[in-house]
Amino acid sequence: MNRKIFHALFLAVLATIVLSAAVSIFIFYFSYSDRVMEDLDAELKYLSRAYSDDIGALGTYVPGRRVTLVSPEGNVLFDSEADPSAMENHLGRIEIDEAIAFGSGHDIRRSETLTRSYYYAAERAYDGNIIRIAVLGDTVFSFVIGIIFPLCLILAILLIFSAWISMKIARRITDPINSIDLSHPEDTEGYEELSPLLVRIAKQQALIKSQIEDAERRSREFGVITDNMSEGLAVIDDEGRILSINRAAWELFDASEAKKGDSILAIDRSEQFSGIIDDALKGERGEVVIERPSKTLQIIASPVSERRAGAGAVIIIMDITEKAGRDRLRREFTANVSHELRTPLQSISGYAELLKSGNVQPDKVPEFAGEIFNESQRLIALVHDIIRLSKLDENDSDECAEDVDLSECAEEAVQRLSKKAAANGVSLSVIKEEECIVHGSPSLIDEMVFNLLENSIKYNRKGGKAVIRIFREDGCPAFSVSDTGIGIPDEDKDRVFERFYRVDKSRSRYSGGTGLGLSIVRHAALFHHASISLRSKLGEGTEITVRFPMI
Repeated sequence: MNRKIFHALFLAVLATIVLSAAVSIFIFYFSYSDRVMEDLDAELKYLSRAYSDDIGALGTYVPGRRVTLVSPEGNVLFDSEADPSAMENHLGRIEIDEAIAFGSGHDIRRSETLTRSYYYAAERAYDGNIIRIAVLGDTVFSFVIGIIFPLCLILAILLIFSAWISMKIARRITDPINSIDLSHPEDTEGYEELSPLLVRIAKQQALIKSQIEDAERRSREFGVITDNMSEGLAVIDDEGRILSINRAAWELFDASEAKKGDSILAIDRSEQFSGIIDDALKGERGEVVIERPSKTLQIIASPVSERRAGAGAVIIIMDITEKAGRDRLRREFTANVSHELRTPLQSISGYAELLKSGNVQPDKVPEFAGEIFNESQRLIALVHDIIRLSKLDENDSDECAEDVDLSECAEEAVQRLSKKAAANGVSLSVIKEEECIVHGSPSLIDEMVFNLLENSIKYNRKGGKAVIRIFREDGCPAFSVSDTGIGIPDEDKDRVFERFYRVDKSRSRYSGGTGLGLSIVRHAALFHHASISLRSKLGEGTEITVRFPMI
């Protein structure tokens, strides 16, 4: 703006100076011509009065001027610079004709004799002859040319001064405008003419500031909400560049942090992911499940359209590992239940069919009846355990909470299992280090202790030992059941608490186990907010410890 004002002012001043100089020269030239004619008239009057019969003396009266005497017939009688006899008749010359007709005449023209421009003035003398005086026109031009150099010098000085003053004026005009504080335009002291504009700018600034603050507040709220989502959320443009992404999105893929402007494929470059992104950018909603080494992710990509044109997509990433695990466990549970129920039912059906056929010898009937009874008891136990687990899963246990002495519970379980332990050649014992009272369900705690002791008998060896120890750890009540049995392989330690999972399936079936004992123990521990730890070494034995929270 400063430069534009400077250029405008400078060009205006320059045009004014040049135009003034041209007009001045033009006026000076014509005024100087008039002055020359006036001087010629004065000299001519003097010469006419001094005119006598001595024609040769005419040139001496006005030195530096050309003097010519012409007869009324136009013949040249005398010329101070040329031979009269060689000169043509001067009738028809404007100044001569005017002098003959009116007594005086004037003209400016180029002399054909001397090929130079002259100013002419003529006057009729007393004897009728015409006296003409002329001055060379070059003297006028030479005078004008002579003043051009100083005029140009003056013009250059004026231009320099004009440039300086234009710059000062431009700065003086723009400095108040440049010094306007756009943050507080209403406080600016400057041109009164700018006051309405400054007030409007101030109002606009306040509105813009309010809108920016509102947008920033909403952006922060959106960022806080999305960053605290467990689901991943990403918004991309029509070229797959990230417009917005929360932390969960790239953490779920175990990818490096993605930023705005990066490609969405920076978080995952798998074929499934890139395929669903491509479909979303083409306007097709897609959904896919991606299996990762340690988790299962569900991806939903929905296109975003603006005026029927693709504008990007919204991507939601959910960790469905737990859900997928539950579905897997549900399928396995259904399959295992079907299998476990089918086995005793087939046995019962087979023995019953033999008895029905009448082909069984009388002495074998008690044996078949015993097998039917055992399988039915196994079936009842299995159904009981399944119902028990179902209630624990749904937190639907109607057990009443009360104080339970772990030592008494352990003594009762040992007493109930003593015959079975003796039959398997396993010795049972209780070690009470401290008195431990737990507030919880007596039946569930008894079931935990009983199942762990029963397993220590089932999976022990002849002459082995099973010990239940009651103690406190960091002030919290706890008990552990250890044995000298077959132990658990390392690859099975993480799965022994799953439903129907058996380390030694043949031995489990022989011992009458349902495969739900440890699963019930785990669920009962979760019901009491207790923790379970397992230590085992193959061929040496197992120890399972249950720690209850402090009362």
